[in-house]
Amino acid sequence: MSNRLPSTRTLPTLNQVEAKISALHGKLAPVDGQPTRFCVPRALAATTAERRALSDVAERLKAELAPSQRRELVDALVSRVLLGFEQGRGRGADEEEVLVSEYISALKDLPLAGIQRASERFRNGMTLLPWSRRWRPSPAEFAAEVREGLIPLRAKLVHIRQILEAEVYEPPTDEDRAKVAEIAASWLNRGGEAEPGRPRPSPEAVAAAREDVLHEAGAKFREVASGGSLAQLAARLDAKASAQKERVA
Repeated sequence: MSNRLPSTRTLPTLNQVEAKISALHGKLAPVDGQPTRFCVPRALAATTAERRALSDVAERLKAELAPSQRRELVDALVSRVLLGFEQGRGRGADEEEVLVSEYISALKDLPLAGIQRASERFRNGMTLLPWSRRWRPSPAEFAAEVREGLIPLRAKLVHIRQILEAEVYEPPTDEDRAKVAEIAASWLNRGGEAEPGRPRPSPEAVAAAREDVLHEAGAKFREVASGGSLAQLAARLDAKASAQKERVA
C-alpha cells in the first residue's frame, strides 16, 4: 500500500500533510561538506502534490511566526492571564496599565498565535517551562514560555524547507556500477597510466627525486653563505626544478 499523499483530485487534510513531514524528512541524506544541504533519491522524493501541500503548510507557519502588530490583542491576552492573580489586590487603573505595558514590551516581536497558546498554558497550569502557579508569571517568564512554544513550529518550517530544497538524484543502476568497475579494472591493468604512453612514476622514484632536490637546495644555500649571490641561487633552483619535473614525467 502506497504511503503517498492523495492525488491532487482529493486534497489532503492539514493533519495528513503534517504527518508526512517527518516521513519525508527522514528520507533525506546530508550532502558531504555542506551541512545545510540535503539530497534524496528520486523514488523517495516528495511528489508534486506533496510539494504543493508542504508549500501551503510552510506559508501558514510563516504567517503564525510573524511578529504581532496588534497591541490591543496582546493586551487582552495578557490581561486575561493576570486576572486570576490580581483579584482583590486593589490595584488602580494606572498601575494596571503600567503592569500590562511591561508585558507588552517583553512580548514585542513575538507572534500573536504563540502568545495565545502560552496564555492558555498559564491558565491551565500546563506550561512548558517550570513556573510556580502561586505567583503570576513575570514578563520575562511569559516571553520565555512563548519562545519555548515556538521551537516546534520553527523546526517544522526548517524541515519543510529542507524537503523542498533537497537535491533529487537518480541512483546508479547495476549497469552503471558494472561500467565503472570495468573502467577501474582496465586502468589498474595498464599499471595506472595517467596518459597513454606515459607511465606513472613509482612512489620510490618520486621520493628519490624529492631527496635529490633537497640535497641540491642545501648545497646552493651553502654556496650563498660562502659568498654566492641570492639571484644566482634562485636561477639555479628554478632551472633544477624544471629539469626535475621533466625527469619525473
